[in-house]
Formats: sequence, structure tokens, C-alpha cells
Amino acid sequence: MLISSADLQPLPVERAAGLPNTSAGSDAPAEPDPTSLELEKRHLLLGHRGTGSEDAEHATPRQQRRYYTAGMFCLVATLLSADQNLLAPNLTAVAEDFGFADAQRDKYLGGVISAAFFLLGAPAALLIGYLSDTMNRAKLLFWVVVLGEGPCLLTYFVTSYWQLFVLRALTGISIGGCLPLLFNLLGDLFDAQHRANVLSGVLIATGAGTAIGQALAGGIGPVTNWRWPFVIVALPSLLVTAVMLATTQEPPRGITEPALKAQFAADPSFVYSERITMQQSAALLQVPTNLLIFIQGLFGCLPWGVLLTYLTDYLAQNKGLSVPTATLVTIVWGLGGGVGAVGGGVLGQWLYNHINKAAMPLFTGITVASATIPMWWLTNANLLTIPFSFTLVLAVTGGMLSSTAGPLNKAMLLNVNEPETRGVALAWQTMTDDLGKGLGPALVAALISALGRRSAFNLAIAGWLPCGALLAGVAVSLAKDEAAMQARLAEKVEQQTRDAEYLLPHVPEESA
Repeated sequence: MLISSADLQPLPVERAAGLPNTSAGSDAPAEPDPTSLELEKRHLLLGHRGTGSEDAEHATPRQQRRYYTAGMFCLVATLLSADQNLLAPNLTAVAEDFGFADAQRDKYLGGVISAAFFLLGAPAALLIGYLSDTMNRAKLLFWVVVLGEGPCLLTYFVTSYWQLFVLRALTGISIGGCLPLLFNLLGDLFDAQHRANVLSGVLIATGAGTAIGQALAGGIGPVTNWRWPFVIVALPSLLVTAVMLATTQEPPRGITEPALKAQFAADPSFVYSERITMQQSAALLQVPTNLLIFIQGLFGCLPWGVLLTYLTDYLAQNKGLSVPTATLVTIVWGLGGGVGAVGGGVLGQWLYNHINKAAMPLFTGITVASATIPMWWLTNANLLTIPFSFTLVLAVTGGMLSSTAGPLNKAMLLNVNEPETRGVALAWQTMTDDLGKGLGPALVAALISALGRRSAFNLAIAGWLPCGALLAGVAVSLAKDEAAMQARLAEKVEQQTRDAEYLLPHVPEESA
């Protein structure tokens, strides 16, 4: 059963307030009470449980509808992520097509386009995050994907470098804005006791999308030409996005929040109508949890700059490993990162649910700071004198430790920000991540020029220490910030209810 947007529109004032419907005249037959129907439609959409035998009868379909909605949102984001690294395997082929020399290839294709991809995606994330707090998010997700996959499809037809530059920049804007929008939607599909688990799966799915896209480009590009992978990725993405728009409904804002659940249950026509303001956007920086999570991302750009750009070459050129062996070490690090994202999300959520809310950020901070140990070992040890299996153990351990923060940071941001401000909060965090991806390698390059590779890498890896300390500091603020947010929500609902009662028509006692 598909639910149209009209099914979730607010009821007329008289029916919302429980007053008799007087618009049809005294002789008109009484309309059936719509309350149970409206409530059932919300439950079918989101999978939230009812009570008694009615709940037992419909629990499975409701959960299926909720997970289908979340699954479609995530599939769309995964397909969009497949576009992220389509150029990388075929840079030389693209350079030959445009008549670039090797130096121009590395500068314009490997450097300028990559920088534009991430650096333009950062402010775009903030804009799309703001829009996600003010308009229908399912429709916004559709248009964000079209913004990215339309240029991806058009890449097949480019005839000049600057056409390619503009199209890839548009795709970067789309990818930069997609993830905070997706996490915003998932925050209204899953409550605080399940968000970290769900977000860890989402990050794995989008990461897999990136890897699949790169593998596809590497396999198909040399056989056909470098343009075809863009078509093969774009067409399914646009099709799935159209299916998503036709078969899913935006979840009601705030329906998973404890401060609002009673209102949603008591009044099926209730709509949380708050929307973000510029004052609220600025106030996000006054929430300690937000500030700590935003700042830690700036320090993290340094070690990730080493990992993403320099590690393979350093292991091959400076540590004596062959290029295939050095590549294997970085692949194993990435596999460890996948395990760390999922395992860290699950374990962090368990600590939050069963031990203490503060245990989640403490766990995150300790693991991220501990990632310096295996990374320093790989940077400084004589890898030719130790068993290669031990090097792989170090790589997978470092990947696991360094990747726990991804899902947990986003879950904590969802937990401390109101439904109408989450898009911007998540966008700030995405923006610091994207700035790190764009600026991290450049900062590390500056350190290399000043200190040499080994000393520069040791200093850059130390960036995980302040990251871990700041995340551990969230343990002091998380529970307080969550409680403060729920109190603000309750106050807003009370004000919204008073405003609605004020707008009801006054009925004199004599005519009652």
C-alpha cells in the first residue's frame, strides 16, 4: 500500500480538536472518526508499534515499510557514491584524450578536479543541510541525486577539460549534500537506541558504492573508453531515484523523539511544524557536543591525508615494499576500516543503551587516539625485518581503530539536535570532513617540504590524539545536551499546542 502526501495532511480544526463537524449541516450523517485511520497510516509508513492485538497483527508490515523506506534512501546514496572515483582508474586515458602531458594530467585531473570535487561539496553540504530542515526531504534527495547523476551522464559527451571540470564539480556538490540529507531522514526513522547501528551500515554501503564504481571504471574503461563507466553508473542511479520518489514518503519530523512521541500517539493529525532559523543555525555552535565533534574533524584531516594520498607510495618508495605489496597493506587497512565502522557502531550503540551514554564517546575517543600506534609503527619500523603477516595485522587493527568515529559521531549529532536543525548540524560535520579530504593532502605536502616525509608523517599522524581527546570530552556533555534538547522540544510542543488552541473558534457557554 502506497501512501500519498494527502494522507498525512493535518485535519480540519474542528476534527483536530475533537469538536463536531458543523460544516455539513445538522441533517448530514456523521462522518466516521478518522483518528484510527490516520494513526494506522503513520504506523504503516514508519513501522512504529501500536499496542495490543492490533500491534501484533500489523508489526511485520510496519517494520517492512520502515526498512523499505530506509533501504531506498540508502540505495540511492550508494549509487550516487559510485560516481565519486570514476575518473581515478583512467586518468591517463583522459589525459591522452585532452592532449595532456604527464605533469598536466597529475595537476589538472588528479589535483584541480579532485580539489573542486571536495571543496565545492563542503559549502554545498551546508546549503543542502539547511534546505533539508525547511522542505520535503524525500523530494530534495531526488533533486540532489539528479544534480549529481545528470552531469555524470553528460560526462560521456564532453569535448574539453573545462566541460569535464564543471560536470565533476556539480557531482561533488551533489555527493557533498547527499549524506547529511540522508542522515537527517534516518534520524526520523530510527530512535536514539538504534541510530548508530543503522548509520554504520549506511557508511559501509556508501563506501562500497565508491569501491564498486572505481572497480567498474577500472574494468570497463580500458576495454571500451573512459566515458562509458559514467553512463553505466548514471542511468541506474536516475532510475532508482525515480522509484524512490514514487514509492516512499518523508517521515514526519520528530516522530522518534521521546518528547514528541506522546503527542504523535494522542493526536494522529499532529505535525511538528518548527523550521530552522538563522538564529538556530548560529546556536548550534553553543551546544558543546556539536562544537567538540566539529573541531575534532579539523585535526583528523592530517592523518587521513597521509592515508588517502601518501601511504602506498611511502611504503613502496621509503620502506622497501613492492608496489603490489604496499597496495595490499592499504587495502587491508581499508577492510579494517569497514569492520571498525560496523563493529564500532554496534558496540558503541550497545554501550550507549546498556552501560552509560557517556561510554559511547569515551569508546570513540580511545579507539581513535589508539590508531596512532599501528600507524606510527608502519611509518617508523623496518618492515622488511618483521613478518609480513604482522604488518597486515597492524594495518587491519589501525583501520578498525580509526574508523569507529564515523557512525558514532553522526548518531551523537542526531541525538543532541532538534529535528529542524539536524540537517545543518550534520552538514557542518560533513563540511569539516570534506575540507579535510581536500586540504589534508595539501597540508601534509607542506609538512613534507619542511620536515621530510618520515617526520612529516609522524607529526600528521599525531592529529588523531587531539581528535580522540575532543571525542572523549563529549562524554561530559552528551547526556546534558540530549536532555536539554528534549526539554526544548517539549517546550516547543506546548507552545505549538497553545497556539493551536488559541486559533480554535470560541464557543460561548450559552450556545454550548
